[in-house]
Amino acid sequence: MKILITYDLRLLGSRFARLKEIIDEHFPNRWHCFDTSYVVSTDLDPNQVRDLLLPALNVNDCLLVSELGSNWAGIGISEKNRQLLES
Repeated sequence: MKILITYDLRLLGSRFARLKEIIDEHFPNRWHCFDTSYVVSTDLDPNQVRDLLLPALNVNDCLLVSELGSNWAGIGISEKNRQLLES
């Protein structure tokens, strides 16, 4: 399934680096689509993805993890990233 991960870390720095490290380690098939958003391909559900990312966050941060469906639209998306979204 395709999962959208988007976040707002109140204070960047080491927590941002740790979050990126967790995403890079656990989701080799990913697209860092915007400054604070990723699309990842995984067998994990959104709750499991959230739980995996929790160690990099604190109570002041915001995180949204959502399953993406097949109905989407966009512009400026590379062929590689279109394939990720369509697979």
